[in-house]
Amino acid sequence: MPAQVAPEVEPPPPPPPPPPVVQQPAPVLPPVFRGCWRGRVEDVDRIQRLPGAPPTGLWIPKTYLLCYRWVGNGPFKLTFTEAGAEGTRITNTSGRVAVVSTDGRSYASLRALLHFDEFRRHPRPFSNATFAVDEVTDLQCNIRPDGMHASGVVYGEHDGAPWFRAWWNTTFFHESNLPE
Repeated sequence: MPAQVAPEVEPPPPPPPPPPVVQQPAPVLPPVFRGCWRGRVEDVDRIQRLPGAPPTGLWIPKTYLLCYRWVGNGPFKLTFTEAGAEGTRITNTSGRVAVVSTDGRSYASLRALLHFDEFRRHPRPFSNATFAVDEVTDLQCNIRPDGMHASGVVYGEHDGAPWFRAWWNTTFFHESNLPE
């Protein structure tokens, strides 16, 4: 009995190319956010060390100065004018913030990126005296008569590896004596 030969099947056509990435313009904050807002995160409501991560130690108070200002002849822009971690255990602090969404009235969702180097509590011989800390904080901000109420969910990394998640609430206050 002769071997049967399977009929030739045409391969399916290649999938269409993905649609081009369209850069969406960043959401625009409503006018109620204009000016500068100072806040301090003294402590967290909850902190969770991630599996396999080193111990977290004590929370280092964080300070923020968010400014929503007119930049040159362009539009109003949100900037992380200051982002810091208080105390003598940190150095090389930098940060930035972006608007994720807004309701167009008094609410905004922001994402803040904060980097600093933290001095080790008990340095080991022949090791770096500091380790890098990177924090990504998703903020939910709501302007009320007494200030900008903000809640944050933080994802932290220790030398580039997952470290912790933390949750906090604070109020940012309008700084009227800073130049717009």
